[in-house]
Amino acid sequence: MSAVWRWFTGLSKTSRLALGGGLIAYGLVGDYLTDTVGDAFGLTPTEQDKQKLKSMIPKISTVDKPGHTPQDKEIEAQLAELKRNRDN
Repeated sequence: MSAVWRWFTGLSKTSRLALGGGLIAYGLVGDYLTDTVGDAFGLTPTEQDKQKLKSMIPKISTVDKPGHTPQDKEIEAQLAELKRNRDN
């Protein structure tokens, strides 16, 4: 990778700008043509494909840590209030 980096940094600023702009343009054209070519060849996803994909998405659920239930939070809030009242 260092040889590629040295080659790239050895280019003039104009050449680096042209190379970067060309890569971005190549990516944008490819992104646009991918959808167009996919439609032309009938490679659009069906509803069944979309449902299969949805079923593959992992389900994420939260789990309270022991000692951090809503009741514990309420007790901690009450203790904090008692400490504030005691200090006043």
